[in-house]
Amino acid sequence: MDDNKILFVDLDGTLIKEDLSNLAFINCLKKTPLKLIYYLLVFLFKGKPYLKMKISDNYIVPVSKLTFNRSALDYIKDVKNRHRVVYLISGSHQILVDQIDKYLKIFFESFGTEDNFNMVGKNKVKFINEKLKVINFDYFGNSKKDMPIWYHCKKIIYTNASDSLKREINSSDLKIIEIKENFN
Repeated sequence: MDDNKILFVDLDGTLIKEDLSNLAFINCLKKTPLKLIYYLLVFLFKGKPYLKMKISDNYIVPVSKLTFNRSALDYIKDVKNRHRVVYLISGSHQILVDQIDKYLKIFFESFGTEDNFNMVGKNKVKFINEKLKVINFDYFGNSKKDMPIWYHCKKIIYTNASDSLKREINSSDLKIIEIKENFN
């Protein structure tokens, strides 16, 4: 293993079982349904980052009710023990990602969707390469949306993947590390 690389870790479905954007959306639907309808209409013109920001604003993540992937946390701690830098990176809005980062206190820094930039798929690669100026990195994820990111790495680190994603991963020429999910 190349211990000089930075590790980026996905949040939703990888580190936690839940999707924070979905939780924030449901909360907004329950508490302020009329505002949500307005946000959905404006979303058509302003895009996903706008909607994610609006539903995340004033939402307190119920951290004690989240289902954490203990195997992923153990892997991250092991990587950190080898003095590697580990970042949290997510498609959820920065407001939500910051709450998880503050709770866990294991990441060097955290990044999420902001302004007009939806932090998913190819956008994550663009952010990592262009904004952070990092070219040589590892990525730990769980979704088909992560494939464009893994193709910029030398290995695929994954957990909690669907059978179809596992087939796609196994057909790649990249080194593969599977971390068996352990949600509790």
